[in-house]
Amino acid sequence: MSKAFRAVSSIGVAALVFSGVSMAASPTGTFDAWSVTTGTIAPTSTGGTGANCPAGFTCATAVTGEGFYQRQITDDVTGNDFFQTIITDKTANVAPGALTFSDESYVRTGNVTGLANKTQMEEVTVVGTLTETFEASTELGTGWANNGTNDVAQIYQAIIADDTAAGAEDFDAKFWLRQLGAEGAAGKLMRISSQVDIQEATTSPVAGAGSQGFVLVELSGTENSAGGTADLVAEGSVTWAAGDRIKAIWVGQDMAAIEGVQQEFGFTAYEDFTGATTGAVNAFSLLAGSSAAPIDWDVPTWGSSSAAAAGPF
Repeated sequence: MSKAFRAVSSIGVAALVFSGVSMAASPTGTFDAWSVTTGTIAPTSTGGTGANCPAGFTCATAVTGEGFYQRQITDDVTGNDFFQTIITDKTANVAPGALTFSDESYVRTGNVTGLANKTQMEEVTVVGTLTETFEASTELGTGWANNGTNDVAQIYQAIIADDTAAGAEDFDAKFWLRQLGAEGAAGKLMRISSQVDIQEATTSPVAGAGSQGFVLVELSGTENSAGGTADLVAEGSVTWAAGDRIKAIWVGQDMAAIEGVQQEFGFTAYEDFTGATTGAVNAFSLLAGSSAAPIDWDVPTWGSSSAAAAGPF
C-alpha cells in the first residue's frame, strides 16, 4: 500500500473535511499557464513585457531551479507587484494537472493580506490487480485575490482502491467543498461520498456503485441557484427556493444473504433549513433479495453544481 494511501486512510474519511477546484483568479487571470520539461519550468503566457509574460504585466527575470520557478510580476495599470512561485517534482515532464505534485501561488508585496494558490497532488500505485489512488486539489483566493466580492475556497480529495480480480473488494471515498465568503456565507457546496464493494458479485444499490454506499450533499446561497421539490410519495415532499440551505442524504446496501438473512436496506432524506418553506422528509426500506434497488433514489435538480447534480453516486 502506498505511503499516501496509508497516511490518509489512517486518519479516516471524516478527517477529509478538515483539510484545507476554478474561481478567484491569480493576477494573470488563470493558473496552470506553464509547462515543465525534465524539471525545467517555463510560463506559456504572451503579450506582456518580458519573457513569457501575461498581457498587461511586466515580468522580471526569474529565479529557477529543478522543479522551481519564481519571478516578480508588475501590473502595468495599478503598479502592484506580485511574486509568482511554481514548485513541482524536479524531474517532472508532463503538463500541469497531470503531475504527481504541483503548487502555484501569487503573493502581493507591501504586506497586503491575501493569497492566490492552487495545489494538486496525485499518487497512483499499482500492485498486481490492485490500483490505489490518492488525489487532492486545493484552490484558494483570499484578500486581494478574491473574486471581487468574497473569498473563495475549493477543495477536492479522493481515496480509491480498485481491484479487478474476481471477488475482490473495492473502496472509494471522495470529498468536495466549494464555498464563497466566510464559511460559505454567500454560497456553499459540500459533497461527501463513499462506496464499498464487499461482495462484488451482488447487485449494487445503484449501477456502478458498491454493495454499500453513502452520499451527503449540502447546497446554499449561490450554489443553490434554482428551486425544486423532492417527493418521496408516501412519506411526503420538500420544496425549496433558490438560495435556501438544503441537504440530501442517500444510504444503501445490497448484499447476499448471511446466515439466511438478506442484507438489503436503503435510506433517503431531504431537508430545507432556511427560507419560507423549511421542512424535512425521509424514507427507510428493507427489500427481499430478488428486488431491485433498495430504495427509490429520487434525485432532484440541485442547481448550479455539476458534482451535486450527478445523483447519489
